[in-house]
Order: sequence, then C-alpha cells, then structure tokens
Amino acid sequence: MSPGPVSRDNYLTLALFSRNVIDGLRELVEGGTRRRQFKEVVPEAIESLKAATDGQQGTLRGNALKAVQNFDQVRTINEVFPKKQDRSRMIRTLKSLQSGATSPGQKNAAMEAIKFFYAIENRALRNYRNLSQSSGE
Repeated sequence: MSPGPVSRDNYLTLALFSRNVIDGLRELVEGGTRRRQFKEVVPEAIESLKAATDGQQGTLRGNALKAVQNFDQVRTINEVFPKKQDRSRMIRTLKSLQSGATSPGQKNAAMEAIKFFYAIENRALRNYRNLSQSSGE
C-alpha cells in the first residue's frame, strides 16, 4: 500500500513551518528587532517543540499552526534531534529570544535556532522526496 497524499503533506507542512520560523529569526539576526513574523512564529515553534518533546502532539492550543501534530512530523524532528535535551535546550533558547531582553549573545542564539530549524526543514523535505519516489510519482 503506497502512502497517501496526507502523509506527504505532513512533511511539507513541517518544512514550511520550519522555513517560517527561520524567516522570523532572520528578522532578529539582520535587523536586531522582533517584528511581526518573529512574534507570530516563535510562540508556535515553542509550542510545537514542546509537543514533540513531551509526546503531546495534537494538544497544541490557540491559533498555532500545529506543525507538529502527527507521528510523521514528530518522527522527523526525532530523527534530526534524537536527544530530548537538544529539543529542550532549543525551547529555552527560543523563550529567551522571545523575552525581548537584548543580550550580546542574542544574535548567536538566533543563529543557533536558525540552524536547528534548517536541519528540520531539510529532513522534512528529504522525507517528502523519499516518500514521493517510493510511491512512484
């Protein structure tokens, strides 16, 4: 039985979500300010990572994109960052960036977060491509 389009969409949703987080973090790195996109995506990223880390997918609240709400998406994050400590550390990093406090290490923390979500984006796209190839498309 070949995977359906919903499975493939899950990977694309995660990749798009990761790209939105990266773009929001780039605002902070390049301009030093927390603009609209940053303020929208960082809380969603925190909630999504919490869900993936605590195994509570499907329990996200509010208007969050809910990028991490199913097994495929959680598995993708776990493939890239199998240690719970790595995901927990990123949650703390995002919370510190979200707090609005300006610190000398802010730019480095944002760059670390960008690399984190870039790795997730790449894995999600790779999983999407592999699934597409195995289904004969």
